[in-house]
Amino acid sequence: MPDFKTVFWSFLIGGTVLGGLCAPAARATDVDQGVMNRGAYLATAADCIACHTRPGGTPFAGGLKIATPMGDIISTNITPDAEHGIGKYSEHDFERALRRGKRRDGENLYPVMPYVSYAGMTDQDIHALYVWFMNGVKPVAETPPATQLSFPSNIRLTLSGWNMLAGSEKQESGDSATYDKLRRGKYLATALEHCGTCHTPRNVMLMEKSDEFLAGSPVGGWYAPNITPSRTGGIGDWNEDDVVQYLRTGRVKGKSQAAGPMGEAVEHSTSHLTDADLHALAAFVLQVKPIDDTADHQPRDAFGKANDIPDLRSGELTRIDNLSHKSPENLFDANCAACHGQNGAGTADQYAPSLYKNSVVGTGRPDNLIMTILTGVNRKTADGHASMPAFGSTSDVQRLDDEEVASLVNYVSKTFGSGTYHVTADQVAQVRKEHTQH
Repeated sequence: MPDFKTVFWSFLIGGTVLGGLCAPAARATDVDQGVMNRGAYLATAADCIACHTRPGGTPFAGGLKIATPMGDIISTNITPDAEHGIGKYSEHDFERALRRGKRRDGENLYPVMPYVSYAGMTDQDIHALYVWFMNGVKPVAETPPATQLSFPSNIRLTLSGWNMLAGSEKQESGDSATYDKLRRGKYLATALEHCGTCHTPRNVMLMEKSDEFLAGSPVGGWYAPNITPSRTGGIGDWNEDDVVQYLRTGRVKGKSQAAGPMGEAVEHSTSHLTDADLHALAAFVLQVKPIDDTADHQPRDAFGKANDIPDLRSGELTRIDNLSHKSPENLFDANCAACHGQNGAGTADQYAPSLYKNSVVGTGRPDNLIMTILTGVNRKTADGHASMPAFGSTSDVQRLDDEEVASLVNYVSKTFGSGTYHVTADQVAQVRKEHTQH
């Protein structure tokens, strides 16, 4: 029998977000281009495409599948198609969905749609977003498979109580484009980019802990790290330009690289923001309340140095049909050294980053190092395409089992990072399981 947390999570993520509702909404024939441009930018800042586009699918047509213990959740079509998408939404219907988590028929949306954050959006921005969705997005006559969840996950009424307890961002007023730097940064972080959705820990009811804003939280096998300005547990040793570079490119030499959900956020959202908005967002994040982390007691990117060891290769060939487990050193040599170097320094241009002075290796939590090995990196921005092969069950290069991944993670941590990992094969198996359920 599933535990309370599993059951409650299924309540929160178990259903339709926006598509398939009925309400008349006329498409304008003469639309102000300035409003359209603003709406398009807001949709990018809010990263709407991330949840509502399946791999290889048409933008915003839905169909993205998310596995949960209670069944698969299928994101819905939010193109302006009248029958398959949101073409019949009035602006009022649209506003209620974004700010209050209500479908047009009055049913509750599930908080997989971050209406708790979008509640902070201004009337002007809601209008621009609506105009763009109705006039700038191509209608797609395609209905994704319906989400089918078992009882009690399919009951929406329970969310009324959750919504009352969870609260939401306070609605902003005025023209958000004219806000001063810190106010604009707060608007971006708390409303549009909804940073807290991933980076803020949650209580037993899966509500964000407001007193631990951005202090870090697990996300589907990954760990969205502490990004408060704590100098031991967060990013207190980063400056504003570091944060801007990370949000624009997904990497900062000698500090960190984005992968997994954050890599997607950089690719689809933050890399497209203006310099002014990136600096506003960075400035706001760097002045929130610093919160120290129980797992990290010095900056995550402050560990390690180049490993001065002799070349392990003996000249003897290794048979590919030798299924015996290799030593950690040989695992590293066979799977990592070709790109990251025998000494862990990476390539000269840091396309393959250094493994020391690297927050993914230096943190006291092994989650992200495990996930990077299992799933690889695939991030595209104007800065270029960052790629690392996966070594998990779908690898095209080398599939490592749980014991091998654990051995490799511990070796990398000991050699280049904090040296605090004692990862077991069972832990790797659990991370794999959590990833397949999200």
